[in-house]
Amino acid sequence: MKRMKVLTAALMVLALTACNEKKSTEKAPDAAETPVVETAVTTKMNLVGSWELIAIHTEETAGKSLEELFPGKKPTLNFEGDSSVHGTDGCNTITGEYERKDQNGISIGDKLAATRMFCEGVADAAFTKGLTEVANYEITESALLFKNGDKVVMEFKQITPVID
Repeated sequence: MKRMKVLTAALMVLALTACNEKKSTEKAPDAAETPVVETAVTTKMNLVGSWELIAIHTEETAGKSLEELFPGKKPTLNFEGDSSVHGTDGCNTITGEYERKDQNGISIGDKLAATRMFCEGVADAAFTKGLTEVANYEITESALLFKNGDKVVMEFKQITPVID
């Protein structure tokens, strides 16, 4: 009986060892054979980091320069993880959540809280309202574009990229 247990245990060890050897000798796929597909997931990962406003295209801001709209400091957004965002609207500190949707869709403006300081001559309300108009985004080599359909609502440049 004792011999049978030892023999069974030895066979199990041999079988497990053989399985592990087979796995380790299997050919790993060659990087050249694996197609690289640009997907929305790749773009979503690039959203994480800090961005500074470089242009705003809303009814309230038409015909005005960024310096006229935000004389003290430009609005910024810092995206963290999958849903957290914080920054400034050019006057007040903003914080909250954003929701990414299929095909680079995004919902951001309705999920933010802000301090309520008064800053004369700052288009903070126009910035916040513009965020509520945003339905999708696109990341190019030089900018983050917040869009509503095909219309660009806001443009940002990356100031602090997150490196994986």
